[in-house]
Amino acid sequence: MSEITQSTIKQDNSVGFISKIHMRLSKSRLGDLLVKKGLISDDQLIVALKTQKILSVPLGETLKQLGFISDTALKSTLVQQAIYRGVAFCLTAFIGFSSLSFSKSARAETFSSQSQQVQKAAISIPGMGSLNLKKDYRLFGSREARSTNLQAFTKFTGAIQRFNASLSSNNSNWVSDIMRFRNLSEAQKIEQVNRYVNAVPYVEDAQIYGKSDYWATPAEFFARNAGDCEDFALAKYRALSMLGISKDDMRIVIVQDKIKNIPHAVLVVYSAEGPVILDNQSQVVSEARHVQRYKPIYSINEQAWWRHTS
Repeated sequence: MSEITQSTIKQDNSVGFISKIHMRLSKSRLGDLLVKKGLISDDQLIVALKTQKILSVPLGETLKQLGFISDTALKSTLVQQAIYRGVAFCLTAFIGFSSLSFSKSARAETFSSQSQQVQKAAISIPGMGSLNLKKDYRLFGSREARSTNLQAFTKFTGAIQRFNASLSSNNSNWVSDIMRFRNLSEAQKIEQVNRYVNAVPYVEDAQIYGKSDYWATPAEFFARNAGDCEDFALAKYRALSMLGISKDDMRIVIVQDKIKNIPHAVLVVYSAEGPVILDNQSQVVSEARHVQRYKPIYSINEQAWWRHTS
């Protein structure tokens, strides 16, 4: 391969890398930045965006009015957004300038050096790296195999999609009730949500929907004031997400109840104090290590699913 060809490849690779960085920086929207920083959840962003349409005020102001973020957090994120967009502007100028370079060897060296500098800068910018997901825990002493392919779980993903499509700021009283817990500690949010959801009567799917197995959305669950075990688990999952607990820190777990010898569903939250179990069969939130009656089959959230084996 000739030196000219090698220089051209290096140039194309460097420009391509810088262009990708530029695209990511220029599209740094406020809501996305707040989610990446862990200041709000995806569900809180959905609620805020729908509320913003009604109030016709900036997103940041809407988030403050809802009590999702503080004024200090909003200002710091707006500064970060301005920095990102400033860097994007500089990269635009750099890409345009680089395309006018004449010296082949000097051009290759320049791109190589500047590409390294941009890579170092990208690493140092908060939010540019990959997400730090929770490590896999051996839930109930099981071994876990993780997969991001959710195609087989149509009932779960279907319920999530229906819920996202129907979510609005004024759809029902249960959203307002849940948001009363937003200023509590993590442990208190978990306790209150478990107690609130467990107040709904347990009724089999066949009696409610005429189907042997139907995953209801939280809206359907609360509207009918009835549901079975996975409906309780899903309602808790989305309620806690609205309160700012990351979806990556929660899983709905399908288990075999060794006492009743029937399938069952619970929610596990990987809290700051360790994994805890929210169960419609118990008003008490229990540490997972103290729960012995369940054998896990699989667990799932919106990011992945886990197969559990002994």
